[in-house]
Amino acid sequence: MARNLELLLSSLDAWNRQDLANYRTLYAPDAVIHGIAPAPLSVDAMLGAYSAFFSGFPDLQLTVAETLVDGERIAVRFTIRGTQRGEFQGIPPTGRTIEVQGITMLHFRDGRVVERWNQLDQLGMLGQLGVLPPNA
Repeated sequence: MARNLELLLSSLDAWNRQDLANYRTLYAPDAVIHGIAPAPLSVDAMLGAYSAFFSGFPDLQLTVAETLVDGERIAVRFTIRGTQRGEFQGIPPTGRTIEVQGITMLHFRDGRVVERWNQLDQLGMLGQLGVLPPNA
């Protein structure tokens, strides 16, 4: 549905402003999030993970590359970019910039996400930070 896509894109604008309170409105209170360790997560746990991400990468931005809509489901291919200025998952600030690809699939019901699956190139991100060899 076009309305769900509008809601998603609006919430991603809030995410890019690190406005997690407004981003949270996209999700049903009991939504289940898969693909962010430890999975599955509640919405509150997902927002905690995003807060930690923003602490490590204060300029983090998400760019949508492509969306596919199929009824109550939306798939999004995206890129996140940011520079590590703070500690992230025990990694001290490196000053390095990351550019990481990901895909997420969202299942909507009544205009809110009830379940989400996420894949992010975390190994590639760790390689860009210098924690792992780039071809690990």
